[in-house]
Amino acid sequence: MRKLLLLPLLLTVVPVVAQSMLPHVGTSSPVQDCGLTISGKVLDHDTRTALPGATIYIPQLDRAAIADAYGNYHFHHVCQGTYTLKVSFIGYATEAYSYRITTSSVRDLQLHSDAAMLRSVEVVSSRLLTESQATEVLSGRELEQTRGLSLGESLEKLPGVSSFQTGPNVSKPVIHGMSGSRVLILNNGVRHEAQQWGDEHAPEIDALAATELKVVKGAAGVRYGSDAIAGTILVNPSPLPDSAGMSGNIGLIGNTNGRMGTIAGLLQGRLKQQPISWRLHTSVKKAGDSHTPDYNLKNTGFEEQNLAATLGYNKEKFGAEAYYSLFHTKIGLLSSAHIGNTTDLLYAIERGYPEQTGEFSYNIARPYQDVNHQLLKLKGYHTTGNLGKLLFTYALQQNVRDEYDKDASKANPEAPELHLDLLTHTTELVWEHELPSAISGSMGVSTLWQDNTYEGRMFVPFYRSFTAGAFVEEKWRKDNLQLEAGLRYDYKNMDVKRRDRENNLQQPSYSFHNLSGSAGALVDVGYHFTFGANVSYASRSPHANELFADGIHHGTASYEVGNPDMVSEHAINASATINYHTNPKLNGGISFFYNTISNFIYLQPDTVPELTIRGSYLSYFYKQADSRFYGADLSLSYAFTDRLNLDTKATIVRAYNFEEDQYLPNIPANRLNAELQYELGELGNGNFKDSFVAIGGLAVARQDRSDEQTDPYMAAPEGYFLLQAEAGTKIHIGRQPVELSISGNNLLNTVYRDYQNRLRFFAAETARMLLIRVNLPLLFKTES
Repeated sequence: MRKLLLLPLLLTVVPVVAQSMLPHVGTSSPVQDCGLTISGKVLDHDTRTALPGATIYIPQLDRAAIADAYGNYHFHHVCQGTYTLKVSFIGYATEAYSYRITTSSVRDLQLHSDAAMLRSVEVVSSRLLTESQATEVLSGRELEQTRGLSLGESLEKLPGVSSFQTGPNVSKPVIHGMSGSRVLILNNGVRHEAQQWGDEHAPEIDALAATELKVVKGAAGVRYGSDAIAGTILVNPSPLPDSAGMSGNIGLIGNTNGRMGTIAGLLQGRLKQQPISWRLHTSVKKAGDSHTPDYNLKNTGFEEQNLAATLGYNKEKFGAEAYYSLFHTKIGLLSSAHIGNTTDLLYAIERGYPEQTGEFSYNIARPYQDVNHQLLKLKGYHTTGNLGKLLFTYALQQNVRDEYDKDASKANPEAPELHLDLLTHTTELVWEHELPSAISGSMGVSTLWQDNTYEGRMFVPFYRSFTAGAFVEEKWRKDNLQLEAGLRYDYKNMDVKRRDRENNLQQPSYSFHNLSGSAGALVDVGYHFTFGANVSYASRSPHANELFADGIHHGTASYEVGNPDMVSEHAINASATINYHTNPKLNGGISFFYNTISNFIYLQPDTVPELTIRGSYLSYFYKQADSRFYGADLSLSYAFTDRLNLDTKATIVRAYNFEEDQYLPNIPANRLNAELQYELGELGNGNFKDSFVAIGGLAVARQDRSDEQTDPYMAAPEGYFLLQAEAGTKIHIGRQPVELSISGNNLLNTVYRDYQNRLRFFAAETARMLLIRVNLPLLFKTES
């Protein structure tokens, strides 16, 4: 299988050896996507009125456009890169705006009536609001700087997003203090379905295949399903090529902590005579034991192999796409977290460091997990005249997880102690439309069918579930005002088969009726300000683990117990966002949220560990309580000069349990991230291009809303500060362009523990880490 995974890489290496590549043309992305659109309005800066007839010129493309009667302009078939938009209109100063374009973008351009010529400005990190809900996007260079990190770690770059960790090799996204089944992940447009209930069950998604990570914060159940109470994460690859030719890239990544090595390859193209596009992507990772500043973390290595293939047929009126991906990983679990008796368990927590450290090794021994996730997606579309597009998607997913305990079974030492197999079928039929009356939106129906089986020790029972939903969401936009609303209904049935502790067979059946709705407004008041507000309601039915978990949760070295009497959660979320944009100096925004959740389901630590025949484990049980979540996210960017820029991001989250009159456990502490970046541009007589350096830091406060009841085993650790730095450049070796970058985290080698790491009871966090990246864009000659 591993040889098959490396085949696409060999296909990309051969053309390099043959030296059949064209010279690099200076794009900002290693893979050209030339199907992008730049559009927007030309406006008076002070009155915000449209300026019909204004001229917009892009010198890099030698193309111009004239704003129509409503001030609208557009450029189609644009490649990824950095472009300058020069805007001129009689009676106004000509101005120039530079944008780094990685996806289709909407950019409103403002002109001043003052006759004085203004200097050009670069607007890179600012974003214009297009949705009333708080939304963050990670793309372009900011995404490239996370290559080599997991999906959860990459998303930590965004305000309002943190991660649950299980040791150094597992990271799971958290949005405003909530995770698991409340955070819905869409991988290439498909709802990701796995055993996501586990804190140590990281999303089985190859983050290296994505060119955009988008987070919609707050209840987003209208479009994506009732589970999305915390928010939705969209993992988007770039669109398939829409022009004839072939391109690709090879990426090499090294990590000094764990001595991780990664190789990734992409090859894609489009046929010259037929509207058929294709893409192959693969990546292979291997890492050994991580280490803290003081000791080695024994058995924390991992390996990963991924493969994805896409084939698309696209015409103006109809098209189809087939996508397949295979994700495989083997993850070692910290040996010292799996302890034989209660006395040794309590002593290990009190001791403060692992009993077993040893020397560095790539060997992955027991305890470990072996996970396979396969996804097959079939999608078709047909245009409905000038009104929109009808889309149908079918997806099949199989998630297989094998868990190997520290001590093997004497009867069958090679077999896993728990084998989980989850099979999921999803369908979705959606009509996306844009009506002449300034109304746009979508409506559709969806289904989800699941079958969960297991072998070995019980944790989650056998179950089958079926969910059917219908939704409608619409937007109305006129001038500077946008209104939006949506409604969704979901029916879920779940049939369970299990044996209780007395070995009695139980076959309970559950039915849930869940309603979701939202209403929002977005207004551009001028003077660079945009305001958004949204109110949403969502209900989430309990999952099988919350109802029936009863056993060892392998990766977190804990014992969890569910409650079969759980009822649905009901959440009312209100959010407001203020955005300040397209300013030569200051850009950014702040969003506030207040989320009231009745019957909120959470994992409460027990005061007494659970002793089993396999050892002693920290004990947790599921509870429900009326709760509220509230806080704010801040994102600011300030340009001191056209080369020196400061980015600041901060998040505050509070979560309170009304019934217990105390704060909830496992909620992220206050965090602040700041980075000062300097664009060096060209160096060494133009041999080094797009060079930059950056230095910054992450400050995380102590979680002081923790006490002996919410965290009985160990008090919340002290806050910490981590020094970070990055640098990058582009060079040419002969005709081969090479992109180089290096980033470092915890450069001061700080000894610390993170409150959201489930293994913080046994070990400190990892030491200094350097990530070194080499990217080789491949641009092939095409026939004339």
